[in-house]
Amino acid sequence: MKKGFITAPAVAVFLLLVSGCSRTGQDVMSLMPRPGSSAGWRWDIEPEIYTPETLFEYIDGEAEHYIDYNFIEMATSSHARTEDEFASFTIDVYDMGNPLNAFGIYSSHRRPELEFEPIGEEAIVSELNISFYKGRFFVQLSAGSMEQVVKEAVRVQAVRLASRIEAMAEPQELSFLPRSDRLPHTLQYLARGFLGQAAFERALQARYELPSGECSAFVVLKESNEDARQALTGFRENLNRQGQLTGEAAESNSARLVALTQYYGKITVQAHSRFVVGIVDYQEQAEADDLLATITASLAASGLAGL
Repeated sequence: MKKGFITAPAVAVFLLLVSGCSRTGQDVMSLMPRPGSSAGWRWDIEPEIYTPETLFEYIDGEAEHYIDYNFIEMATSSHARTEDEFASFTIDVYDMGNPLNAFGIYSSHRRPELEFEPIGEEAIVSELNISFYKGRFFVQLSAGSMEQVVKEAVRVQAVRLASRIEAMAEPQELSFLPRSDRLPHTLQYLARGFLGQAAFERALQARYELPSGECSAFVVLKESNEDARQALTGFRENLNRQGQLTGEAAESNSARLVALTQYYGKITVQAHSRFVVGIVDYQEQAEADDLLATITASLAASGLAGL
């Protein structure tokens, strides 16, 4: 990538890309701030686009994580103060294809102890970074220094970007795990490898507060009940093969597993319609069963359980 002022041909190419979207609706380049959009700031690095084939050139070591979430393309640009090139910030806009994937990649960055603000659907905010998601886009803004003028510019651009991104309906999948007793900012969507299981891809998980303590709950999205049962069978076999299964209740069968495991603690998992639903690391079986019943009722209410 080249540093410096933007040449006239580069601006012409940028405007051509803005006017000719390759996908329906907004594209990543159209969301990039244009030259001179903020007084006292200029492009420091010309906007560039990365695809699944080239993303490793920009974030080597993390590219596969984004690709797991069906990443489409991203645009990046760097901005510097006109009179001080060391006062800079970077904007990265990722098109994740749909709102669920955008939430998923965002949720992989958040932890409950971080600070959050209502920018976009939700934003993680720190002194040097703002990350948020809205619609099918995930956005990261990174300050190049601790100067107040830089931090203020990052916030201004984050709010502007969020206002320009078209809103989309919240993915229905985010309602599968009920809000009641769910700990704030713990809901995540994982594209693959949940609990280390290849068959547990496309999973939602969250932490819950039960009377006896915290636990985790999850829903794995499958195509059919047969797929869900096969995934549960594979999970049981893997626990046995890895020596993690230390006890199993008599009620366990092809559709339900209640067990004590070496690494996950107590676990109750069942195949329900086209989902694998589970409670992990709990204390009281009755509480886990109640939460499991609440989740399966939520799935039934969604209208998607029988699809």
